[in-house]
Amino acid sequence: MLYKEGLIMAINDFIQQCKDSGQFDWEQMREIRYGFRQGLSIEQVKAYANPKFNDEQMSEIRLGFYNNLTMKQVKLYTDPKFNHNQMYQIREGFEDGLTIEQIKVYADPEFDETQMYVIWLGLFSGLTIEQVTLYAKSKFNWEQMEEICKFIRENNDMSINTIKFLIGLNCI
Repeated sequence: MLYKEGLIMAINDFIQQCKDSGQFDWEQMREIRYGFRQGLSIEQVKAYANPKFNDEQMSEIRLGFYNNLTMKQVKLYTDPKFNHNQMYQIREGFEDGLTIEQIKVYADPEFDETQMYVIWLGLFSGLTIEQVTLYAKSKFNWEQMEEICKFIRENNDMSINTIKFLIGLNCI
């Protein structure tokens, strides 16, 4: 019982410190409180209780922990360079069973959330990382990426070098 009382006091102290700092608006404070209500640890809440994150970014980080992602997985997108939509795409990739290696292909702030989605689509549909990296380039907009992804999926027996050649000639 003493442990539980001590934990409750530590949580209340942490919330009060955040409030007293004056660095968080009410929406950010709501996310901090909500994390504790969902049973997150102080360490998990501290990972997103940072004024550099807006409430939507905080929510995506919180949801990662709530949905049982590891600290290593969540840290991959705990970066203010990602907006909440980009964070969502990374989080969803983990929740869909992609590996850290696969997600690192698109966990890049240079990609917008739609480009990230098309990269995820290729990985989720069974393309190799090598195949996906043929179109996972910020110089391609999402529509170009989608066209290349579709071409690779439909011609999965074609060599990587042939696909590279066709991309280079803008034949796809």
